[in-house]
Amino acid sequence: MHDKKKEINYWPYTIVGMILTVVMLSAWTIKVTIKNPVQLENSYMMKYQDVDDKINEILAKQKAFDSRYRVVFDKNRFSAGPNRINITILDKNGTIVKKAEVTALVTRPDSTGFDKKLKRFDLVNGKYRSEEFVLKKRGRWNFVVKIEIGDDVGFKTYKTFIK
Repeated sequence: MHDKKKEINYWPYTIVGMILTVVMLSAWTIKVTIKNPVQLENSYMMKYQDVDDKINEILAKQKAFDSRYRVVFDKNRFSAGPNRINITILDKNGTIVKKAEVTALVTRPDSTGFDKKLKRFDLVNGKYRSEEFVLKKRGRWNFVVKIEIGDDVGFKTYKTFIK
Protein backbone atom coordinates (compact mmCIF):
# COMPACT_ATOMS: atom_id res chain seq x y z
CA MET A 1 0.00 0.00 0.00
CA HIS A 2 1.23 3.40 -0.92
CA ASP A 3 0.90 6.43 1.36
CA LYS A 4 -0.19 9.35 -0.68
CA LYS A 5 1.07 12.58 0.72
CA LYS A 6 -1.41 15.38 0.63
CA GLU A 7 -0.03 18.35 -1.25
CA ILE A 8 -0.42 21.73 0.44
CA ASN A 9 -1.15 24.78 -1.67
CA TYR A 10 0.72 27.79 -0.23
CA TRP A 11 -0.79 30.45 -2.50
CA PRO A 12 -3.72 31.35 -0.21
CA TYR A 13 -1.33 31.77 2.76
CA THR A 14 0.98 33.97 0.67
CA ILE A 15 -1.87 36.22 -0.46
CA VAL A 16 -3.26 36.58 3.09
CA GLY A 17 0.27 37.29 4.38
CA MET A 18 0.80 40.01 1.77
CA ILE A 19 -2.52 41.65 2.62
CA LEU A 20 -1.69 41.61 6.36
CA THR A 21 1.76 43.10 5.62
CA VAL A 22 0.19 45.96 3.65
CA VAL A 23 -2.30 46.65 6.46
CA MET A 24 0.46 46.64 9.12
CA LEU A 25 2.71 48.93 7.06
CA SER A 26 -0.20 51.30 6.45
CA ALA A 27 -0.93 51.47 10.18
CA TRP A 28 2.77 52.08 10.91
CA THR A 29 2.88 54.89 8.30
CA ILE A 30 -0.16 56.59 9.86
CA LYS A 31 1.38 56.30 13.34
CA VAL A 32 4.67 57.86 12.18
CA THR A 33 2.95 60.74 10.34
CA ILE A 34 0.82 61.59 13.35
CA LYS A 35 3.94 61.77 15.53
CA ASN A 36 5.77 63.96 12.97
CA PRO A 37 3.32 66.48 11.48
CA VAL A 38 4.16 68.43 8.35
CA GLN A 39 5.78 71.75 9.20
CA LEU A 40 4.67 74.88 7.38
CA GLU A 41 7.04 76.49 4.91
CA ASN A 42 7.93 79.91 6.23
CA SER A 43 10.52 81.36 3.87
CA TYR A 44 8.05 84.10 2.85
CA MET A 45 6.03 84.23 6.09
CA MET A 46 3.06 82.62 4.32
CA LYS A 47 1.57 79.19 3.97
CA TYR A 48 3.27 77.22 1.23
CA GLN A 49 -0.02 77.07 -0.72
CA ASP A 50 -0.11 80.88 -0.85
CA VAL A 51 3.55 81.00 -1.85
CA ASP A 52 2.89 78.45 -4.58
CA ASP A 53 -0.02 80.51 -5.93
CA LYS A 54 1.82 83.85 -5.83
CA ILE A 55 5.47 82.87 -6.42
CA ASN A 56 5.82 84.76 -9.70
CA GLU A 57 4.45 87.95 -8.12
CA ILE A 58 6.68 87.50 -5.05
CA LEU A 59 9.79 86.99 -7.19
CA ALA A 60 8.98 90.01 -9.37
CA LYS A 61 8.54 92.20 -6.28
CA GLN A 62 11.77 90.81 -4.82
CA LYS A 63 13.66 91.65 -8.02
CA ALA A 64 12.27 95.20 -8.03
CA PHE A 65 13.14 95.59 -4.34
CA ASP A 66 16.71 94.35 -4.87
CA SER A 67 17.17 96.80 -7.76
CA ARG A 68 16.23 99.75 -5.50
CA TYR A 69 17.49 98.83 -2.03
CA ARG A 70 20.31 97.12 -0.17
CA VAL A 71 19.76 95.46 3.19
CA VAL A 72 22.69 95.05 5.60
CA PHE A 73 22.22 92.62 8.45
CA ASP A 74 24.41 93.29 11.49
CA LYS A 75 26.05 89.96 12.12
CA ASN A 76 26.28 90.37 15.83
CA ARG A 77 26.62 87.15 17.78
CA PHE A 78 23.36 85.61 18.82
CA SER A 79 23.24 83.42 21.88
CA ALA A 80 20.84 81.50 24.04
CA GLY A 81 19.01 84.18 25.97
CA PRO A 82 17.90 87.70 25.03
CA ASN A 83 18.77 88.98 21.52
CA ARG A 84 17.91 91.72 19.03
CA ILE A 85 18.11 91.92 15.24
CA ASN A 86 19.71 95.04 13.75
CA ILE A 87 19.50 95.83 10.03
CA THR A 88 20.31 98.83 7.89
CA ILE A 89 18.27 99.58 4.78
CA LEU A 90 19.94 101.71 2.13
CA ASP A 91 18.73 102.92 -1.23
CA LYS A 92 21.04 102.53 -4.23
CA ASN A 93 22.57 105.97 -3.51
CA GLY A 94 23.66 104.78 -0.05
CA THR A 95 21.07 106.88 1.79
CA ILE A 96 19.43 105.32 4.83
CA VAL A 97 15.75 104.54 4.24
CA LYS A 98 13.75 105.93 7.15
CA LYS A 99 10.19 104.91 6.27
CA ALA A 100 10.36 101.15 6.04
CA GLU A 101 8.03 98.73 7.76
CA VAL A 102 10.02 95.74 9.00
CA THR A 103 8.79 92.44 10.42
CA ALA A 104 10.78 89.31 11.13
CA LEU A 105 10.26 85.66 11.83
CA VAL A 106 12.78 83.86 14.00
CA THR A 107 12.44 80.16 13.29
CA ARG A 108 14.24 76.84 13.30
CA PRO A 109 14.67 75.18 9.90
CA ASP A 110 13.23 71.88 11.12
CA SER A 111 10.23 73.03 13.16
CA THR A 112 7.74 75.85 13.53
CA GLY A 113 7.29 75.06 17.21
CA PHE A 114 9.81 77.70 18.34
CA ASP A 115 8.77 80.49 15.94
CA LYS A 116 8.85 84.07 17.16
CA LYS A 117 7.29 86.83 15.07
CA LEU A 118 8.84 90.24 15.63
CA LYS A 119 6.52 93.06 14.62
CA ARG A 120 8.20 96.05 16.23
CA PHE A 121 11.37 97.50 14.76
CA ASP A 122 12.50 100.98 15.82
CA LEU A 123 14.84 103.19 13.82
CA VAL A 124 17.81 103.85 16.12
CA ASN A 125 20.95 105.60 14.77
CA GLY A 126 20.08 104.67 11.18
CA LYS A 127 19.46 101.00 11.99
CA TYR A 128 16.19 99.16 12.37
CA ARG A 129 16.36 97.44 15.74
CA SER A 130 13.95 94.68 16.71
CA GLU A 131 12.16 94.21 19.95
CA GLU A 132 14.04 91.90 22.29
CA PHE A 133 13.41 88.17 21.90
CA VAL A 134 14.72 85.14 23.77
CA LEU A 135 16.25 82.06 22.16
CA LYS A 136 16.05 79.10 24.52
CA LYS A 137 17.25 76.33 22.26
CA ARG A 138 20.74 75.94 20.82
CA GLY A 139 21.32 74.93 17.21
CA ARG A 140 20.40 76.27 13.78
CA TRP A 141 18.09 79.27 13.46
CA ASN A 142 16.78 81.28 10.51
CA PHE A 143 15.82 84.94 10.59
CA VAL A 144 13.36 85.79 7.82
CA VAL A 145 12.97 89.56 7.45
CA LYS A 146 10.16 91.19 5.46
CA ILE A 147 10.68 94.81 4.46
CA GLU A 148 7.93 97.00 3.00
CA ILE A 149 8.73 100.43 1.58
CA GLY A 150 5.63 101.83 -0.08
CA ASP A 151 4.62 99.24 -2.70
CA ASP A 152 8.07 97.59 -2.66
CA VAL A 153 8.32 94.35 -0.70
CA GLY A 154 11.49 92.38 -0.11
CA PHE A 155 12.48 89.32 1.91
CA LYS A 156 15.88 88.46 3.31
CA THR A 157 16.80 85.25 5.12
CA TYR A 158 19.76 85.02 7.46
CA LYS A 159 20.98 81.77 8.94
CA THR A 160 22.89 81.39 12.18
CA PHE A 161 23.96 78.80 14.72
CA ILE A 162 23.41 79.31 18.43
CA LYS A 163 26.07 77.69 20.62
